[in-house]
Amino acid sequence: MTIILLLGKAIFAIIWLALLALLSGLVVEMSTQAYGLIAMLLGVLVIMHLLLLGIFVATMKSQLPWKKGDGWQILIFGIFGWLTIYARQSDD
Repeated sequence: MTIILLLGKAIFAIIWLALLALLSGLVVEMSTQAYGLIAMLLGVLVIMHLLLLGIFVATMKSQLPWKKGDGWQILIFGIFGWLTIYARQSDD
């Protein structure tokens, strides 16, 4: 399970870095339409992770130990951040 969590976090980190690199223009020059599409995809990713964070806090925060930075972990890594917090509970 630990390897799956680390792999998932690595994949999400690569996705974030790739999207941010594309938006900053470090990788290639893009047309306005391509830039808009990438910005929209990044926005959808942020909204999905915010929804996941809200769902997690509403349903699981009282049942699982909450540490500083857990909200950011869910926001950045999505379901893999949530699973990491959940796995920490089962390890204790």
